[in-house]
Amino acid sequence: MIFAQQLAEELTTTGRYGLARSYECSVRSFLQFAGNIELDFSDLNRSLLKEYEQYLLNIGRTRNTVSLYLRMLRSICNQAVDRLKIAMPDNLFSNLFLGMDQSERCSASLQIFVRLTKLDLGNKSTSLGFARDLFILSFCLRGISFVDLANLRKDDVCEGVLHYQRSKTKRELIVVLEPCALRIIDKYSRYTAESPYLLPILDGNEEKRYMRYRNALRWYNRSLDSLSQMLKLKDSLTSYVPRHSWIKAAYGQEFPVSVGSESLENTSEQVVYPCLAVYENKMLRQVNRKVISNIELSKEEELDVLKIRKSGTPRKKASKEPDVNPFN
Repeated sequence: MIFAQQLAEELTTTGRYGLARSYECSVRSFLQFAGNIELDFSDLNRSLLKEYEQYLLNIGRTRNTVSLYLRMLRSICNQAVDRLKIAMPDNLFSNLFLGMDQSERCSASLQIFVRLTKLDLGNKSTSLGFARDLFILSFCLRGISFVDLANLRKDDVCEGVLHYQRSKTKRELIVVLEPCALRIIDKYSRYTAESPYLLPILDGNEEKRYMRYRNALRWYNRSLDSLSQMLKLKDSLTSYVPRHSWIKAAYGQEFPVSVGSESLENTSEQVVYPCLAVYENKMLRQVNRKVISNIELSKEEELDVLKIRKSGTPRKKASKEPDVNPFN
């Protein structure tokens, strides 16, 4: 589909790398399904798309991935109708799943966060320790997403308060940096001395920023999978877990938001977060403090963890600049 490639190139030119990549992946997947035969828009019909949906499920794609691919194809078709003035069958995508499966958005119990904090990483402490710190920091910042965490800049912080725009919704958020968050940020500040970013995830190279972000996200999820195995968890931790865990924990604090009789697992974050947005910053900070207090270690527990780590596997001598971000 030459037209789809043109759309992807246009998006790349305007800096919309994520959407461009989604277009490319969707088209590549569809062509693989079709036997790598070049197709025209006139070849598309409801029956073929239904077969493609089932094909994706049969090869192990999750329902949300299937939905993403189909929504990207729908977007390409809609733009073809608008720009190329071609005719397309009515309701071409009407019998397909194009929503979000909330059951795939897992959360972790607060006890798992505590276990993760106490986990002795031994000689793996540099790389996995950085991933663990990012995971905990994301939770402490009210479940900030990895893409937003990676793109935080030093000038987003003023007098201990973080101001940032959420990538997904473009909504401005204000988060007070609690001690647990400040400790992690300060821990890695020496690696960002010459960088505009708050954390050593991205660098100042804007041209390669998106590719570096993708590499970082892959490293992060692989590291979380390794940590999950060390904790012997049934379900692996992912970059999405801090956000959904914070929402669930905040809901458990009985903040006065009405979400009917549905459980949080069946409630979209598009419902929960707008409700949270009506709170004044003072109330949000109180909720966040209560949530964070459930995973913070007492001074006695911190001493116990230090004793265990000191008596465990001997550490290798650290290099002058440890590789905190091995996705370079």
